Amino acid sequence: YKLKWSLEGHRGPINCIAFMGDGNHIASGSDDGHVTIWSLEDGSLRKRLKPKQGPVVSLKWLCDDAHTNIYYLLSAGANGTLVIWLRTIAQNWQVLFEWVHMETVFDSAVECMELDQTHKLLVLTTQGRIALYQIMKEGRVNLHLVQVHPPPQHPRLPSLPISAHFFDQGHCIMFAFLDSCEVIAWKIAPWNQIFQHKMRTRIGSTAYHETSQSLLVWNLVDGVDIYRLAHQPTSSLHHIQHLRLKIRRNYICHVQFNSDGKVAITGTDNGQILLWDVNSGQLAQVLRHG
Repeated sequence: YKLKWSLEGHRGPINCIAFMGDGNHIASGSDDGHVTIWSLEDGSLRKRLKPKQGPVVSLKWLCDDAHTNIYYLLSAGANGTLVIWLRTIAQNWQVLFEWVHMETVFDSAVECMELDQTHKLLVLTTQGRIALYQIMKEGRVNLHLVQVHPPPQHPRLPSLPISAHFFDQGHCIMFAFLDSCEVIAWKIAPWNQIFQHKMRTRIGSTAYHETSQSLLVWNLVDGVDIYRLAHQPTSSLHHIQHLRLKIRRNYICHVQFNSDGKVAITGTDNGQILLWDVNSGQLAQVLRHG
């Protein structure tokens, strides 16, 4: 891997990025309250959006199955709202973003947002609560609330669901909880808990690779743990690898898999990006950020 572009334009820390389905554009969200659209073909800034939802904490692109040149951009904010834009291309090839929907999901900041493109399911989390939506397209995009856990009339969960991942081809979803050190999974229909796994440490961030059924966990103590999801005799997580790195500060750094799940990509608290071979646990490459 080598550096292609350095994209500068935000006035605050960047919280999230999302690649558009065509692979030629990314969106970035920041504490400055803006969403910026970048071209990966020439590194140019194509659009700056202000969703008016405080710091932008998560972004997702949703493709329109019927029109390959139409995408929706979903933005979750620190004020508990979800904003949706429609991206289209005009006849003069100008890229347009039209505000189409805003939903107040929580009365507190959204912590994470995850999207299942196949079934058009969207899950968002906040302190002690989970909301699952079905994305409906009837002329314009609408959201249908499928599940709130726990229900609004019940007390919140005691721990923060810091990340979420759909699995089993979108029929199930797992959540990682920061302080309770747990990963808990539910079947979506009917809503039913299928496993609960206690980790050895707190959970900072996670990534899931569906094909290899592997889970990366930034453990806030001594590096990254890799787990594999097994289904026999029942669904459960099994520890398969530990990527040891020195954590100097109590920062939560992002983790991710490459497309085939053979490389784990981890941030650090010293400006490096580390690429690891998943099978051997060996460090393959070090990239410098900034």
